[in-house]
Amino acid sequence: MQYMTEAKLTEQVVPFYETSAPVPRASAEMQYRIKRIGGRPLIFTGAELGMAMSFAPDMAWWYEFNLFRSTQGFVLTVKRFYQSEDETDYCRAWEFDNLDAAMTALEKYDAAQDVKAEHFIPSPSASAAEFAACAMQLRAEISEARAHFASLVGEFLHELDAEM
Repeated sequence: MQYMTEAKLTEQVVPFYETSAPVPRASAEMQYRIKRIGGRPLIFTGAELGMAMSFAPDMAWWYEFNLFRSTQGFVLTVKRFYQSEDETDYCRAWEFDNLDAAMTALEKYDAAQDVKAEHFIPSPSASAAEFAACAMQLRAEISEARAHFASLVGEFLHELDAEM
């Protein structure tokens, strides 16, 4: 089951920068309904400010994250997708009062939580060496996930800084 962001066009657009000025009228603001694991869908009205995706055809999994300006503040989503149909794609989403809090959460997101440890559990009759090998493989997978996500965040922040 893939988690996709559902959106409907509304009548307002919210600028990227933070402001206390009234929201200007335009035609790009959307109503979003984001499915997320472990909680109710996150429903808000706003505009997408930026997105980054690490898809490559030869990868078993990849990330996508989105940053939105909502009428209440900011929304950050982190999605993990899988090539295999046996795996379930999922989304985590949070609301923040200000842009700095959203960016801090993005920078501090720990991709280790997305690694499925059950793939690395040997049978109960495995030897100590087999358990050690599985533990090393799990650590390598965690390290790869963290580096992969950090690289994506770094690219996004570099592009964002270049545009400002």
